[in-house]
Amino acid sequence: MTLKSLAIMTAILSTNVAPALAQAVNSCDSYIANAAFLVFPPAETTAEYADGAVRLITLDTAGEPACCSYHLMVLYPSSDGSYLECSLVSSTADYGYYSIFVNQAQVLRDDAEAVSLMLPTEGNVEGEVIPGAMRIDVDLAAGTLAASAP
Repeated sequence: MTLKSLAIMTAILSTNVAPALAQAVNSCDSYIANAAFLVFPPAETTAEYADGAVRLITLDTAGEPACCSYHLMVLYPSSDGSYLECSLVSSTADYGYYSIFVNQAQVLRDDAEAVSLMLPTEGNVEGEVIPGAMRIDVDLAAGTLAASAP
């Protein structure tokens, strides 16, 4: 290995970039979507957008698993507006986040057609708490929700 190659490899390996946390959207037909898991105080862990049509609710599954028990419940209108859809946003299909900061959400869009938000999160990667974020996009006309890592 040349000295130049070694220097490039060292630079790549030494950069302190946290891995992006995945995002999973699941239905609310789960034990996680339980009112007993509402995080208090609600003034800091819930939020409303689009004149109350989109609601965010932070849930904590009683600290289990300890690494990643926080999930985000999102309520939003169905495509025909006759009922509320309910989705859970988690880090993966099986795990939530270490923390979700609904009260620090950055509004990217909030109007009659769509709501787009960036929420700070904390995740757990190999036992280490790392900062992260999740992007939530709700299409109010289609009645759909998408979540992604920025």
